Amino acid sequence: MTGSESIRILLVDDHAIVREGYRSLLEKQSGMEVVAEATDGAEAYSRFKDCNPDIVVMDISMPGQGGLEAIVRIKQRRPDAKILVFSMHQNPSFAVQATRAGALG
Repeated sequence: MTGSESIRILLVDDHAIVREGYRSLLEKQSGMEVVAEATDGAEAYSRFKDCNPDIVVMDISMPGQGGLEAIVRIKQRRPDAKILVFSMHQNPSFAVQATRAGALG
């Protein structure tokens, strides 16, 4: 990546207000661009295939296909994919499951 290229981000959460907040925070940072959004794991996988982002920022718990399933599918498609997760759950087992599935943190 050259100095003029942005880090391309796929943002995934089932709550629009959360996505808006993360988008606002991320795009205030120099060199970051949210290139796509998704509301669940299935849509995240589809958007990932379409836009090939540098980083996926994803909620773990979503209706339908959740984040853990999406992580597995994305990593199968592109093993070097960089995925960061967030969750409202305080139980560390969710973070452990996400890293075992292939998330970086």
